[in-house]
Amino acid sequence: MSQAKKQTEQHLIDKDGQQLLHAQLPRHWRLREYRPDYGLDYGLELFAEPTMTEKSSSTYETLGEHIFIQLKSVRDPVKGPLALYSRGNVEKQKEVLEKSSLVGTLNTIRLPLEVSELVTVERMGVGVPVLLVVADLSCEKCSFVCLNDYIDKILVPRHENYKSKASRTIHVPIANDIALELGQTAIRWYGKRAKLYAAFQRFAFQAAELGDELSSPDTAQMAEYFATRIASYDFWNNTEMWGLIGYYGDALKRFLISGTPGIVKIDLEAVRHYANGNKERESEVLAELRNQEVLQLWRFLSVLPRNYEDVCREWFLPTALGFTCSYK
Repeated sequence: MSQAKKQTEQHLIDKDGQQLLHAQLPRHWRLREYRPDYGLDYGLELFAEPTMTEKSSSTYETLGEHIFIQLKSVRDPVKGPLALYSRGNVEKQKEVLEKSSLVGTLNTIRLPLEVSELVTVERMGVGVPVLLVVADLSCEKCSFVCLNDYIDKILVPRHENYKSKASRTIHVPIANDIALELGQTAIRWYGKRAKLYAAFQRFAFQAAELGDELSSPDTAQMAEYFATRIASYDFWNNTEMWGLIGYYGDALKRFLISGTPGIVKIDLEAVRHYANGNKERESEVLAELRNQEVLQLWRFLSVLPRNYEDVCREWFLPTALGFTCSYK
């Protein structure tokens, strides 16, 4: 007798993993499946928790933040501790591990991934994060790592050509658990990437346009206009994982309200001493110091992309810097 179509064990494992992923994500986040998929299984849209005044209506507002997910379901994955050693800035040089300087160990899941899947993610760039999620059915947990950053910060600087093999082993930190606060904080952080990248471009543009002085009325008006454009970004008050964002957001608000960002303390006694009783000179010096403070705010804003690339993109990765910033 001819046999009918068959369902494999892997089909059942995949189904179980999909159900586990859905169950562990916050219920107000929206998961959308891609079919057919070419390396991306889901799109995840993040929604805000309702405020105290909104709780009675139980409405959830979209944040306009999106992440891609590649899901791998495994019945009993390979796990173990990963030793993490100090290394230099891999944006400036190939990886050189200092084997005499052990920073710590991190428990990870070892998962072989086809290089074709990694190349697909690399071609997408880094503007929208792609998370590799491992559904560990043995303990009913989902852990993840950002593949865009893993490629940029680990595979490329570590290998002469990471594409020279058919597959590469990816170390997924078990601590990046979707159901736990740390894991959800990491996902919220990744969700803001596209917004931050767009803002970084504007910060750099505005800082260059302001130049090195605010002496003319036109330039001062430009600074005020620039501030109104960027103060409306919605990430200033909900990116608590990077304190500088909130700090500069508060400085922009102070600048729009009072004309000074309040990031530099002006020594009035020193100014009076320098003016030597000349009130006009004292006013000129105070005005110049306040102008320089405004310029300094935009200099700081324009440096944020460098901080982000050097440090922040290693958060939640199995590297020494990622371990120090995210897990200690």
